This record gives sequence, structure tokens and C-alpha cells, in this order.
Amino acid sequence: MATRLTELDQVLFPVDITPIFVRTPCGALKPIPGKRAVVDTRSWRTVSVVGDRYRLVTNQQALDCARRCCELAFPDTQAEEWDVRTVDGPSTGVHCRVDLIHATATFNPFRGSGASDPDVFSPFVRMTNSYNGTKAPCLHFGFLRELCSNGLIVPKESVRIYINHGSPDIDHRIHNKLDERLSIKLRENFTNFVQALRNCDVPRQFFKPILRAALRLDEPTFYKRSTVAAWAGIDACLDDVSYRYSRALGDNGYGLLNAMTDFASNPPQNQVVRRDRHTFQALAGNWLSGFSKECKKGSFDAERYVSGLSDPAKNAATAKREHQRITRQAA
Repeated sequence: MATRLTELDQVLFPVDITPIFVRTPCGALKPIPGKRAVVDTRSWRTVSVVGDRYRLVTNQQALDCARRCCELAFPDTQAEEWDVRTVDGPSTGVHCRVDLIHATATFNPFRGSGASDPDVFSPFVRMTNSYNGTKAPCLHFGFLRELCSNGLIVPKESVRIYINHGSPDIDHRIHNKLDERLSIKLRENFTNFVQALRNCDVPRQFFKPILRAALRLDEPTFYKRSTVAAWAGIDACLDDVSYRYSRALGDNGYGLLNAMTDFASNPPQNQVVRRDRHTFQALAGNWLSGFSKECKKGSFDAERYVSGLSDPAKNAATAKREHQRITRQAA
């Protein structure tokens, strides 16, 4: 069985809720009070065990609702115009996330800011659902950069809508939170956010220590040949995204943002990387919420910022090695 579900049809399997029975000593079947099973009706495999108050919202229902909400939030689009970009879930199918993107409702947050190069973004919505009640149906609106598959938007600069699995009417509850002004609010908030990052100087030698700290990529404390090789692969990946986005977008917070979301959205398969794509994206989002505030102060100093991270000595040493390496390359 695949370790992750990455195709839409893999997460849209039919499900139902059934009572759970226990066999008594005399051979009779007795229902267990307060417990039910969510089952895959193709094979009657048990997906999860839930309580009586759990209301089943299938992935198909959540996805259909997400499309209708996209149309409400962005009134210049149609529900059928929103295409599936990515699908992710564990092999058990107990929960999943589906990203929908609109290819033509694009905008440039740097228009009018004096930037010479256009950078186009498309609106997206991430639908999250689960069959065990741990993840309520959730819609997370934001924007995707068209040139790449980076799918992270800072939580405080976007809109999230949660609906509890016990809610009697998921469509009604979600739609009441949406109106046609949402798309304007999203664009304005996002524009203010990325413009602040672009005006924030971050020399490339500081990209790697910030990436490592934000994504909690800690170098292994025990050494054997395979571990050393695996960590070298992570280190090379960080070098790659730092170099590419520094060259493409500049030594600034916006380049750092894209380097981080690139790694978070495409984490390498590696034995020292235990987190999945969405965990990395959540870590990056948590970090970016605070970083954007630092950038907006107008007196951001990358060296001072790095010295205040979780392990100042390690990050300062990493930044110094990066500066020496970059200087040798440029010579």
C-alpha cells in the first residue's frame, strides 16, 4: 500500500457509519454504546472509530462545498473552474487535504510598487477533512505563486473557516461566513504582506540558518555513514533553494519566503526528515507570522535576527560558513 494518497480518486472512496458490536460469552452480538465505525464500503475495512455525536462529512461533500465557497468568495469565477492542484493523505484514508486553484483569476501584488518584474499569483483554497473527528472540515483561502507549486500562505494573512463534525448544516454555516468582499480583503492583506517581505534585506548567507530553525531541521547528534549521507542531502537541498530564490527574487524576505515554501511543499524523501509536506508548511506558516512583523518594523537586521533564534551559536556558525562559501564561489 502507498505511504501517501496523492490522487483525487484515492481519497473519494465511499464511506458509511455502522454500529460496532461485541460478542458476549453466550455468543450474542451486543452493540457497544457510544461507539460507531467509519468503514470503506468497497471492502468494509474500518477506517476509524468515532462517537455518537460525530456527523459524517464525506470528502466528496467537503470538496463540493469547497468549490461552492470558492465561487462565493471570488464572485468573478465559477465553481467548475477551480481545478485540483494537489492531494495528500495517509494510506489509511483517515484524513486528507485537497488544494483547489483558479488559473485565470490572477493578480500581481507588486503592481504599482515600483517593482519592474511581474510576479503573478492565483487564488487557492485548501480543503481539509477527516473520518475520525480530529480534523474538522476546514477551508483555508490564500494565493499560490504561479511559477511554482508553493502552497503556503501565512494563517493570519488569509481566511480559515472551520466547521465541526457535529454541525447540522455544513453548507449553511460556511456560506454565512463568506461574501463577495472576501476576495478584496484577501488580495489587500496578501499584497501588504509580500511587499513588506520584499523590502526586508536578508543576505543569502542567513537563508540556511533561518530555514533550519524555522523548519526544525536539526543535524543528527549520532553519526553513522547512512545518517551523514542523508544529512548531506538535506544540506544540499537547503543550499539549492537558497541559491535559486536568492538569484531569482533577491536577498530579501520575499526570496527567503519562497525558498522556505519550496522546501516545505516539496520535502525530500530522506531518513532524517520525519515530517510530511503539510507539517513543514504549518511550521513555515507559524514562523512567517512572526517574521512578517519583524520586517514591517523597518529596522530589520538579519544577523541580529539569526542570533536570536533557538540555537544562536549554531545558527551564527552556519551563517558564517555560508558567507565564506558564497564568497569563495563568487571569487
